[in-house]
Amino acid sequence: MNEFNLYWPVYKNLEKEFLQLADYIHFSDDQTNVYSMHIADLIVRCSIEIEAISKELYLNLGGNLSPVDAIGNKRDLYFDTDCIDLLEKQWKLGNKQIIVSAATFYFSADTNKILTPLHKANKRGSSGSKWKQAYQSVKHSRKSSLKIASIENLLHAMGALYILNLYYKDVNFNIGRVYMGTNEFDNRVGSEVFSVFTYKATLLSMSSCMDDSCIMKQKDNDLDSSIYIIKYDNESFIKMHESYCKNSEITIINFNNSPEVDKFLKENPDYKIESINKTCMDAGGMDLLRRILSFNHENSKDTKAEAMINKHVGIYPTVENY
Repeated sequence: MNEFNLYWPVYKNLEKEFLQLADYIHFSDDQTNVYSMHIADLIVRCSIEIEAISKELYLNLGGNLSPVDAIGNKRDLYFDTDCIDLLEKQWKLGNKQIIVSAATFYFSADTNKILTPLHKANKRGSSGSKWKQAYQSVKHSRKSSLKIASIENLLHAMGALYILNLYYKDVNFNIGRVYMGTNEFDNRVGSEVFSVFTYKATLLSMSSCMDDSCIMKQKDNDLDSSIYIIKYDNESFIKMHESYCKNSEITIINFNNSPEVDKFLKENPDYKIESINKTCMDAGGMDLLRRILSFNHENSKDTKAEAMINKHVGIYPTVENY
């Protein structure tokens, strides 16, 4: 987390002014093209913040502060094709989605409710994002470009600034235990306008060797579009693995020492063991399986989860037999 964060208070002030617009304009699908000088001013102020914070994030990532042109002459550092481009390569920000969740906004179309505001923000001209085109046009000529100073473009610019602020803050949230897919993480993350998508990494396939490949696939659970990852903290993950390994050892001992299993295998010499579970079911059913499987080592009461900003750098450590 950046200790001295000057950007978030500015974002919250812009968000407050943005919300005040909804007192005078009904924010709905048929109003997204409404424009005004005040909206133009907010787009410019918001985009100036985007320029500043993207350059600082670029610096934090070790970006080149002395870029040169094609013939080797020193040139200015560009917030989009230099800074946001590096952020895109590192964090895939162009895929990150947010939800418009303000209570006073009445959008119903998904195109206005689910945004990908940094998509093509690293491009210039007509290839770039529409809010950035609006910013450049309004900045240079408000009179001739006023019509594109719209609610839609302001909404996307604010969304882009919101995402960049979350990555700049870089905060992990301790959310305690995860139970039945629920958690205490507030996906608004301090905003009154937006909410983030989260990737759930708490449904695991246990094995003797574990890493991110043990995260089980779930419907509508997309890593690329998510800004936060809900996961067990590393200490809990390691303890869960240790408990699994200890239980597996005891289960194998129980299986090898089981008179029922021994009798079944002797009576069926051609039987091929595929798994302990299947063999127990074949040899004695659920009652035998319950007696063979070990659950002596459980640490569910001690497991803790956290929400981690998604930087695409791996979720869990690699752990093998303890």
